Amino acid sequence: MTKAGKTKEYQVHPLILGEAQVGSVLDIFWSLTKNAAPVKVPVLAFLIEGGSEPILVDTGMRSADRAMNIHKLGPHSIGEDNTLAAQLARFGYRPEDIKTVLITHLHYDHAGGCEDLPNARIIVQRSELAAAAAPIGPRGLEIGNRELFYDREDIAALVNPLWERVELIEGDVTPFPGIDCILYPDTHTPGSQCIYVNTPDGVVSIVGDIVRKVQLNVGQGIPPGLYYDLEQMLRAMRDIGQRSDLVLPTHDPMVLEEDPEKRLAALRPEKPWP
Repeated sequence: MTKAGKTKEYQVHPLILGEAQVGSVLDIFWSLTKNAAPVKVPVLAFLIEGGSEPILVDTGMRSADRAMNIHKLGPHSIGEDNTLAAQLARFGYRPEDIKTVLITHLHYDHAGGCEDLPNARIIVQRSELAAAAAPIGPRGLEIGNRELFYDREDIAALVNPLWERVELIEGDVTPFPGIDCILYPDTHTPGSQCIYVNTPDGVVSIVGDIVRKVQLNVGQGIPPGLYYDLEQMLRAMRDIGQRSDLVLPTHDPMVLEEDPEKRLAALRPEKPWP
């Protein structure tokens, strides 16, 4: 998406679908950090308004218990106010009002609520569904399990009861005027995509987990800790920095910062490295 030439403008709202405690090392390339302490982060989805219908990007996690017991991760929680229905209600919508959901990638904390959207077509990259259905993971991993953070129940739902509503795309697609799905292969996952949204404040990028901290990952060019191909990840972060006026990671608490100056300072990408 170019910053000029798009006439449709939208508003993007974060939805808080839970909380997770994870290691700081996930933020930084090859765990090159002296800070190994766990940190609490939000689990977010994003609501896009301003078009002919409300659009959802990602759907949170199926179960906090599965995150801890299946994927062997730290404490996770979903409060009463953090259900998909409760968060949509903040903006006057019900789950059945969502006709389109765009999935950045299929990890357990991004695709767990698809079955809660009875009328939504589910748009995901074909390469991502293939990788999620048959992940190349060794048995006995201490975290992530053999599934590499994909939840088998989420994927089983997509390839069976939800299959008629799954729309597989390959590469870059514009599902709505002013909204682009851009594939960044072999970055955070084999088929991760970024959703670029044209807004009155410029181009907002909903990046899934390709970026965890904007100034660290995009501004300094230091990739986060979980990726498939280092060069692909570096190119993706640079491209995101060039395309975006504002970057919205899924697990950065600064997305929820109430002080607009602090929020913009944290989420507005600096000029990427040459």
